Order: sequence, then C-alpha cells, then structure tokens
Amino acid sequence: MKFRLCTLLAAFAVLTSSTIAVAQDSAKPLNVLLIDGQNNHKWKETTPLIQATLESGDFAKVTVATAPGKGEDKAGFAPKFSDYDVVVSNYNGEAWSTETEKAFETYVSEGGGFVTVHAADNSFPKWDAYNRMIGLGGWGGRNEKDGPYVRWKEDQKKFTRDMSKGGGGQHGKRVPFMMVVRDASHPITAGLPKSFLQVADELYGKLRGPAENMNVLATAYSNPATGGTGEHEPILMTIEFGKGRVFHTTLGHDVAAMNGLAFQTSLRRGTEWAANGEVTLPAVPAAKMGSDEAATGAPANASDVEGDGQSASSNSNVNFDAAPDLKAEGWKSLFDGKSLDGWNRKNGTAKYRVEDGTIVGTTSEGSPNSFLCSNENYDNFELTFEVNVDEGLNSGVQIRSQSREKGGRVYGPQVEIESAPGEAGYIYSEATGRGWITKEQPIKDAYKNGKFNRYLVRAHGNRIQVWIGDQKISDIQDPESSTNGFLGLQVHGIKAGTGPYEVSWRDIKIRDLN
Repeated sequence: MKFRLCTLLAAFAVLTSSTIAVAQDSAKPLNVLLIDGQNNHKWKETTPLIQATLESGDFAKVTVATAPGKGEDKAGFAPKFSDYDVVVSNYNGEAWSTETEKAFETYVSEGGGFVTVHAADNSFPKWDAYNRMIGLGGWGGRNEKDGPYVRWKEDQKKFTRDMSKGGGGQHGKRVPFMMVVRDASHPITAGLPKSFLQVADELYGKLRGPAENMNVLATAYSNPATGGTGEHEPILMTIEFGKGRVFHTTLGHDVAAMNGLAFQTSLRRGTEWAANGEVTLPAVPAAKMGSDEAATGAPANASDVEGDGQSASSNSNVNFDAAPDLKAEGWKSLFDGKSLDGWNRKNGTAKYRVEDGTIVGTTSEGSPNSFLCSNENYDNFELTFEVNVDEGLNSGVQIRSQSREKGGRVYGPQVEIESAPGEAGYIYSEATGRGWITKEQPIKDAYKNGKFNRYLVRAHGNRIQVWIGDQKISDIQDPESSTNGFLGLQVHGIKAGTGPYEVSWRDIKIRDLN
C-alpha cells in the first residue's frame, strides 16, 4: 500500500510539473521582430515606444532590426523572419534586396504574422506582394492603377470601393479624432469600446490598393475643417495573405500619438491576432478608453488599461421592442417645478425662467443657439419630458453632450423638437458637422401643434430610440457620438426681425439603465 501511494504521488508530481510547464510555455511572451530604419518620420524616437508598448506586462519580447540607410547596400539586410511569431514594420524607405523581399513574402504567405504601423503603408509601392499584404497604401506614386479607395458611407451603412482617378495618400492637420468600430465581432475589436478617441495624430485618407481579403475594423471621420477628406476613412484593418495574417493600423505618427491608449491597445491586440489568430489580452473598458476624452499613458504601462471591460449590452435587460414604461421603478425628476436648481446655462443669450411648473425658454434676437444644461452627466438611461414649442421655432433636447474647452460650444446628439410638419423626434448631431444622424425621416406629423407633447427617449450603448406619444420616430445605432454627457434644453437662434418665440418643458424625468 505504501509503495502504491508513493508511486501515485510521484506520478502526480510529474504530471503537475508537466502541466505547469505547458501553462508557462503557453503564456510565454510573443517573439516579435520590429523593423525600422529609413522613415520620413522620427523612427529613432518612435521605435522605442512601439517596443515599450509591446513589451509592457511581459506581453512580448521585441528584437529590433534596423535596415541600411538611404543609398546604402541592402544586400546584407536579411533578417531570419521565420525565427519570430510576428514582424512589425516601422519602416518606409527604399526597397530591400530581391532575396529579402522574397523571404518575407514566403514568411507571411506560409503563416507568419505581420503588422504595419502608420507610414509603413507608404513603403514599397512597386512591390506587388507587399501591396496585397497591406491592403491599402499611400504616396509613392500610388493611384487608381493600384486599386480603389475604400470608405465607410454612413448613409448607406456599408463600405464602398471607389475606382475614380486620383493619387493615394492624404492627411490634414494632426488633431484628436473619434474612432468607430465597424466590426465588433473580430477578436481585435471585440474587446474594445464601440467608439473611442485617439489623441492628436495624422488621420490618413485616400489610401488605395488591392484591398483583397481585407476587413476594415474601425474608421474615423476625416474632417474637412482640419484639411481632411470629408470621408469615414479606414484606420484599423486586417488582411489575409496566403496563410498569413496582417494587421494594418494607420495610427502612430509621432511620440504624442503613440502615447494615446487607442494606439497602444489596438497595436497590442492586433499584434497578438497577427501572431496567433486570436486575442487573449483582457478587454479594455470604456471607462479607461472612451469617447469623452482621448486617453493617454506611457507605452511602458500599456498593459495597465487592460481588464474589467465588457460590452455595453452584455448585462442589459432592456426591452428595446417597447417604449420606456413610465410606471416602472427608478424614475427620478430633474426639475422641481419651482427653480432651475441642477441646471446651468451654456452658449447664447436666450432667457430661461420657471413659470407655472414649467421651464420656459424665450428666444433672443441675434443670439446663437442657447442651452440650459444638466449639471450631471448620464450614459445609459430612459428620459421623458413634455414640451410645447411655438410654431415656427426649431428646438431640441441634447443628450450625452459635451462643451468645447474653447468657447464652450455645446455639441452632441440632439432630439429634435419642431412643430409639424417637421423633423420632430429625429436625431441631429449638433455642432459636429455630421448633420442628421437619422438619415431617413418618413414621419413628419408626429408632433401635435399648440399643445404639450410627451417625448420618450432611450439611450443605451450606441442605440438611441425616440417616441412622441406612442409613436416610435427614431431607432438608430450611433457609434460616433459620445455615450456619456449632459442633457441640454435648446432654444434655437433666430434671425433678426423674427420672434420672439417660446418653448416650454415640464415633467422632466430620467431613469438609469446601468
């Protein structure tokens, strides 16, 4: 009996140590080759940040290979690609030797991982296989002969391929921009918020190329006001090349851009996917990388943001098929019927007063749009109010809105209030340049003129629904707007010689859906 027990314990010890060894082996850092060298960006500053981002939390072990400089002999540059799980490029210089290009092409096509960062998609315009690897590229003489422009069309809710004539590659001023996930089912983006801000960076536009076996994961709107294209341009992409996986990010122009968590987290997740075809890194919660403010952090601490993430709808018990239930528990009044406590004024010179249990807003001739805004911010909620607007006046209620640091201009989604016939109940993007978020507006007579109308609004995750009375007017997905912000009662600006007009609100209540 003693012999058998000892034997059993010994066998268990061997099995346990073997299991631990396997677990440790499966958790070993990714083996990454980072290529730099020629680059019309400051690669000597950015390469260490890419390395630090990937090595944070022992996620990867990075080896840097620097290609020869401009005009130097490239024959000696011959990394052994097959020694690595994934190759990351921070290079956009002259062509490599034919032998090295062929070796890299073989490496990727036979199952190796590849990640192209920002200006690396400017590289090798004449190398056919490379252009098929990256899907889309810019500059270097690229034009319609190289392939289409690929853009997201918000009105069509799909990507389009544009073969019109024109060069490849463009960017405006470096500004922060909102990234919008278009494929939340992919392993890379499944663990990211549906929308989030990147710090000031170059937003590449007009990229073009073969775009074969390519999936665009996220886009950003290239604003003409800052020199952009006016299009929703691809930012994060994946491409299949033979048996290999390619992750293409256009983020990461300089040191400041690489300090953005949007760059760091997408790079880490994209690199793991390119290497293994899966992402095991913890999800990133919107609280740490959201759409209210561009989050930043040291690349060496990139792993700190990972964890505790969950989708906005993962714990939802909301019945989206029905209007908000005014008899449900949890409704909270936002207006006491006596004062404007809990509210503050932003923009414009319109007057707000309390009269007979209502908030009355009166236009001011020559004033821009004015807003009476809640002191508190709200994310997932149901909102109800009654409103009566003078015929001829356009008004609205802002939800999840913000105000700009310079000038304090209020911007964000607005639930339209307008006498019939009009766009009452549809969603407008105030002061963002997007215009109407609700593109189709078939109902023009839901608002009943000359009386108080009951509005019911539901905002949960990216989804916004609006009812006037018992009639549903809007039911949209809006991944580009913030999912957190204040409420605002708008008195629209009027032209000189018109008005005055009034709009009145009462019974303003909110119900938290978190």
